[in-house]
Parts: sequence; C-alpha cells; structure tokens
Amino acid sequence: MERSREIRLFDELFADTARGSGKIALVTGAVASGKTELLHAFADRCIARGGILLSATAAREDRGVPFGVLRQLLDWVPSAGRLVDELSAPQVSSETLREVGTLALRLSDEAPLLVAVDDVHHADEQSLDCLLRLVKRIRSTRVMLVLAESTQAWSVHPAFRIELVRQAQFRRIRLAPLSVDGVAEMLSQHLGQAAAWSLAQEAHQATGGNQLLVRALIEDYADVVEFPDYMSRPMGESFRQAVLACLYRSTPETLEVARGTAVLETTGSPAGVAELLDRDPEVVERALHALQAAGLVENGRFRHPLIRAAVYDDLDPALLKELHTQAARLLLDGAGCVTDIADHLVAAKQVSADWAVAELERAAERALDEDDEESAVRYIEFALSMSASPRQQASLRMLLIRAEWRTSPETAARHLEPLYQARREGLLSAAQTAALMRAAMWHGHVQDAGELIGEVAGARPEAGARADPFLISTRNWVKFACPQFLPLDARDDAPAAGQVPSPPGQHAQAVAALSAVLGQGRDENGSCTRIAEQILQTSSLSDVSLEAVIASLQILIYAEQLPLAAQWCDALLAEADARGVVWWQAVLSCCRAEIAVRNGELVEAQKHALRALKLIGLRGWGVAAGLPLGVLIDVATSMGDFDTARRYLKEPVPDAMFQTVYGLPYLRARGRYYLATDRLQAALVNFRYCGELMTAWNLDAPPLIPWRSDMAEVYLRLGDHERAQQLAKEQMLRSGSRTSRTYGYSLRVLAATAGHRARLRILKESVEVLQARGDRLTLTQALSDLSRAHQMLGEFNKARVLSRRAGRLAKECRVQRMETETATVQEKPLMIAPRSRDGRDGWSPPTASLARAAEVLTLSERRVAALASLGYTNREISGKLHITVSTVEQHLTKVFRKLKVKRRTDLPVDLEFQGNGSAC
Repeated sequence: MERSREIRLFDELFADTARGSGKIALVTGAVASGKTELLHAFADRCIARGGILLSATAAREDRGVPFGVLRQLLDWVPSAGRLVDELSAPQVSSETLREVGTLALRLSDEAPLLVAVDDVHHADEQSLDCLLRLVKRIRSTRVMLVLAESTQAWSVHPAFRIELVRQAQFRRIRLAPLSVDGVAEMLSQHLGQAAAWSLAQEAHQATGGNQLLVRALIEDYADVVEFPDYMSRPMGESFRQAVLACLYRSTPETLEVARGTAVLETTGSPAGVAELLDRDPEVVERALHALQAAGLVENGRFRHPLIRAAVYDDLDPALLKELHTQAARLLLDGAGCVTDIADHLVAAKQVSADWAVAELERAAERALDEDDEESAVRYIEFALSMSASPRQQASLRMLLIRAEWRTSPETAARHLEPLYQARREGLLSAAQTAALMRAAMWHGHVQDAGELIGEVAGARPEAGARADPFLISTRNWVKFACPQFLPLDARDDAPAAGQVPSPPGQHAQAVAALSAVLGQGRDENGSCTRIAEQILQTSSLSDVSLEAVIASLQILIYAEQLPLAAQWCDALLAEADARGVVWWQAVLSCCRAEIAVRNGELVEAQKHALRALKLIGLRGWGVAAGLPLGVLIDVATSMGDFDTARRYLKEPVPDAMFQTVYGLPYLRARGRYYLATDRLQAALVNFRYCGELMTAWNLDAPPLIPWRSDMAEVYLRLGDHERAQQLAKEQMLRSGSRTSRTYGYSLRVLAATAGHRARLRILKESVEVLQARGDRLTLTQALSDLSRAHQMLGEFNKARVLSRRAGRLAKECRVQRMETETATVQEKPLMIAPRSRDGRDGWSPPTASLARAAEVLTLSERRVAALASLGYTNREISGKLHITVSTVEQHLTKVFRKLKVKRRTDLPVDLEFQGNGSAC
C-alpha cells in the first residue's frame, strides 16, 4: 500500500543497473513499516525482467556467526558450494573473499544481478566487509545492492553506513507509515468499503499507519464482519501479538523503554522512564522516537490502551514487582501524587517496604476526598493484605468502613465484629471508637453500641486540654438519635473545672440550634434558621460535614421553613448526584421526602423515599429504616392506597429501631394507617407508645411528632370528646407558637369538640394557620370541616366554595380519600340551596382565575381577599390585619373590579398560596 513511488524509483535504479551503471539503495523505515514486503515485491519484478537474485535476511541471534549473511547469499548460486565450505572454516583467506566478489561480477555478466539483504543492521561484521568490497567494485557493473534496515538502528555499523553514503551511486529510500487513505484502502480490500470509511480514522489513530498493526486489526475484525455490530468489536489477540512482534523485532533498549513506559503509564515522562530504568535520557529519547515511528507511541504515551496492555501483560511478574516498587519509591522521593504511589504499590502485588502501608492509607483518604470510593477500597484492602501491625490493621479497617459505607452501609457492616475486638484490645483512638459506635448503633448492634456509648460518653479531656469536637458531636448525636443509651451521668456536657472549652464547630452549632427548635417548638426570632443557613452556606458536602448539613435541614423543617429547606436540599442533592456518592444521595433523598410530605406533595415525597430505599436497600438503612418507610406508609395512607401501605408495613425492620428516634415517624405512620382503616385501638397504642418514648427521652417536641393531637383524633372517633379536647389543648399549649402547623392541626381537632358557632370560629383560625404554614394535607381536612360547619349553619354558599377549595387541594395532593369526602359534601348543598333572584342556584362557580389574581392583585389585596373568601367580615379582617375597616372596603372594591367578580364567594380558590405572604 502507498509504495508506488518507491517501486517506480526501484525500477529506474534497476534499469540503470541493467545498462551497466550499478546502484546501491538503502531502504529505511520503522519496525513493520513494510521494508521486507517492498524488497520481496521488487525482487519478484527483477526476476520477471530476467534478473538474477541473491538475497539474505540477517537476524539478531546470528550476528556473532562469521559470514552468516554471505553464506545465505551464496546459497542461491549452485556452483558456489566450495566457497560456502571455505567460508565456514575457522580461517578464511583473502583469496576466498576475492573469489566471492569475482563470482558476483561473473553472474552480472549473464544478467543484471540484484543482491538484497534485509535487516542489514543485524549482519555480522565479516559479511559487511565483503559487501563493502563489492560496493567499491559495482559502479560500472550490472550489480544492484539493496539493503534494508530499521530507522532505530542508525548507530549500528557506523563505518559501513558512512562508506555507503560516500558512494555516488547510493540512494536512500525512507518508508513512511500509511496515511488514513492507505489504511482505508487496506480495510476496504478485506472488510468492504462501508467498514473502510467507518473504521479508517480510528484504525489509523490506533496504529499510526503501521502496516503490521493494521493487518492485525483486519484479522480481529474479519471473523465478525458479517454481523451488524462488528465495528464495535474491540481489538483482540491478533493486534496484541502484532504489538509484541514490533517490540521484539526492535532493539533491546527499545523493548526496555516500552516496558518502563507501560509501568509508569500516565505518570511517566522520558526523564521518569530514564530514572526508573537507570538509563541515559538520550537512550530513552531515541527509543521513544523509534516507538513513535513504529506507531506504538505518540507524544510519549501509547497510542491505544490495548498497546499498553499488551506490553504490560508481557512483563515477567518479578520484573513487574521490581519496576512498580521502584516507581513508587521514586514518586515518594519526588513528592509525587500519593494516589499514583498507591497505584504502583497495588500493581506490584507484593510490597515489603515499611512505608508502603502509610502511603496506601494516605492515598485512600485522598481518594475519598475525590469521591473515588473504588480506588480507596482497593488501596485499603491491599494494605490489609500486607503484614501491618494490629493497630494499623484496625485503623485501616475503620477507613474501609468509611469507604464502603458511601456505597453500601450493609456491606460495611461486615467489618464491625473484628473492630469490636480491636476496641477491646485498646487499638482504637477515642475518635475511632466514636465512629465505630455510630456504625454499631446504625446497624442495631445494641449491646456493642451500648458499651461504646458508655466509653465515648465517659471520655473527658485532661485538665488544660481542649475537648474533642468529634466526641462532643457524637454525644450530641446520641442525645438526639438514641438518648436512652446515654448514661445519666454523661448527659451534662458542661466542661469540667480547668478544662479548655472547644471552639464551636458547625456540628455543635447545628445540634444546639436543632435542640432549641425542638425544645421551644418554634424559632420566633429566626436565630436558629440563620444558624442553619450559615452552616449550609459555608459547608462543602463531605463525610464529616454531612451530619451538620442534615441537622441544619432539620432545623429548617422543624422551624417550618419548608420552601427554604426544599431549596437547600435540592441543591445538595444535585451536588451529591454530580459527585456520585450513594450514601449522601440516599440520606438527602430521605430528607427531601420528609419536606415534600409535610408540604402535601405526596407524589414527590413518594418518589424521593423510594429512591432513598433503592440506593442503599432497606437493610442498609439499619435502625433508620423508619424514616423512608414512615414516609411511604404515610403517603400511601393519605392517598387511600391501603394495600400499598400494608405492604410497606410488612417489611422487616430491626427491633432496635424502636429504641431510637428513627422509630417515631414509623410509629406515627403506622398509627395513622390504623386510624384510616378503623383499627382505632391499634392506632391509639402506636400514638401512645410514641408519646411515652418522647417523654422518657425528654424529646417531647411537637414539631417532631404531635402525638397528643393524633391521640385526640382517635378519641374523637371513639366518641370520647372530653379526652380528645384535653389532649388537643395540651398539644396547643406545648406547640410553642400560635402560628405553628401543630397549633393549626390541634385547632382542627379541638373544633370537633366544640359547638357549632365555636367550631366555626376555631376552624377559621385553623385554616388561617395551616395555609400560612403551607400544611396542605391538614388544610384540606380543615377546609372540608369548615365547609361542613357552614353547611350546618345553613350558609350553603360559603360551604360550597370551601368544599370546592378542599376538593381542589385534595386533587393536587393526590389525597383520593379526601377527594371523595369533599365531593360528598358538595352534593348536599346542591339539593337544598335556595334559588337566586334570577332563578339560578344560590351559588355560582368562581369566575376569577388564580393566575389572573396573582398578576393583578397586590400583596395587601391578596391578604384581604383570602380572608374574605373564608367568610370573615370586614371588621374581622380589619382586626386581623391591623388596618381600618375603610381600608378593607377599599381593598375589596379594587379586588372585585380587578378580578371582575360581584361577591366574595366568586373569589378564586387557593388565593392564600399566591405571593410571598399569607392570608394571616
């Protein structure tokens, strides 16, 4: 391929030779560039034109055999038997050498003579001397001498080459690699035109135009050419063998440099390869040039991963270990990248150096910082396979738990038992013990976790020393997550006398703010919210910061800043997804599910909770399984899908879950399912147990679980209104704020125990609070109750409007059961509503659109309109918004004109959710 110019030049030289003007041609090219094939093609043409051929091929192993190449040439001459025998003798006379030259000239008298020697750089010195004698005698003869050598062997036989260049009849012919078109032509001859066009560029990039490599590619593709996916077939064994053939036909130095480059891979450079092999940099540069000319290397890197794999896999295991160990040592001495050092140590497969374990541990930590858990696990497992000390083994196993926990907490649990033993032997630090305690508690190893909690809780710094922030945060975690395991004498974290206080860390701040929100039931001055936002703004997502981040999100959730919590959680989830850390994705998805379910976004909540379970599996959630399961049970119950809720309830959960705070949402969700399916005593048991646990743990926080109001609902269904009223009032007193969702929920329950007029007043207040807090699910129920209250008082128009509003909210939230109830409510007023003066029913459907209201109304007008739509009088609106009655009237006049409605009942539903403010 692409050798027509060279063939034409050979033909011209041979024509001159036939006319009595001898020629000398030296063909140079990289390994496997087609030199031999060109010589054979030219020899065939010469013979076809009546010429005589004497040919030989030198070999590296025959370089020390005297006259080896010359004897090959003479083997073509039947009458030269005697000369061959004499050349085999220990001593060869000058007369014999002259006879050889004379024989060549005599042959050229009969016909043009072509003397061809391939791989002349491997020829023995004695044969070269004879060829040089011939060179000096062929100028006016019909002898053409054609020699072929590799470009990387230019330094071999320098005197011989200099003498050749001096001859006037000398021509050098350099063979270039195939172009893309040349590769395409080769491919088309064997694979067809379609394959040639699609594969040519890729094949040229992989081979650099090396003919041997291209042919190997063709062999690898040829077997599957009839299949439609043959173009996606990877390079195979033929290509690998061709790579090795190129290398073994090269010089030893080139092969050695190729091996060094394969070991260093992307971390190598010519200087690095020279240092690794302890070679002169110039030698390495020449070898790399030869490899590039052969199409194996480009810019100091292998052209294709399979080329590197072929060279690497061919290395002897002992040499491989030696090279990788040396590479790691050189990188260490040169302050190289720690992960590159670790990669070389792992590749060595067996390292006895003392410093190796420390470097592998450092590399694992770096890999985790870069979210490369797979590499971290590989480094640690290799370090564990070495003869590390027991303390090193324990430290490495702790790091391995952290690495594996990121992708599968269930898998990481396999390391807990040996670490419990290591802790008993005193091989773990206080911080490592604290981390082990968290993992033990997560997986429900109650007995071991209890021992560890006691040890961590009792750990105190010496006088004058700072408290360990990690130990403090761990005790705070225990207080919140599993308080019953914390010893009584360890529940006060006040610093001892003489102890230097630890600087406040993000986790400590987050836990303190979370405790304040749960303890007070509110965040009236917004200080806790500000702390949470500050932490979220300044924290980069990591294994260490995750707890502080989740605690900050919980602050926003329990402070009822749900839009803000959703915004932050979505941003963090996007980061976790981009970085691919499964554990972070699962935890944040669960948090997002809780935000969504509190916001009445049931489909969204279900999606995130299912994802949280799928990412790490139910067993991976350990004792925290109650979080995603609680959301899923609650969502299915609210949607009226009781079969699905029952299926989730059948999922096995650890017994230890009910000894942690993670069991509380599960208990409440199970109780609400029992309540919805009329299993009232079972519901009461779950709500009561929830309350007993929270009281015993000193964690009776309404924003967490409003268990008193839940129990009140059960007592209402049981007909015990007095007990329901008592529980609802107790919950309202403990809610901490008259504007919290717990207060609004409790008001709705309390309203059911009151008389008609009082019920109307209480439900209006409940609706105001719930719509301000965005509790769409409870608001749907409160609107439905308020509609019924208006209906019982004969106020059918108001009842119909509120019923429609409840129905729309129920539909948006996908609350199927509530949709049915509100639909039933709507039917009753239709049958008994009075007729209007124009003969139509007493109510007319709202004519104003919600979108139009959002566009044309000011915030003040929306607030007045929202309260008016609930049936408040102008004077009541005046008192609630602290404006004059005249101002209310002016606002309503503008609202009616802008929305083109005539009465309050025509105001749009869901008006209270528009804008940044609320109706209250």
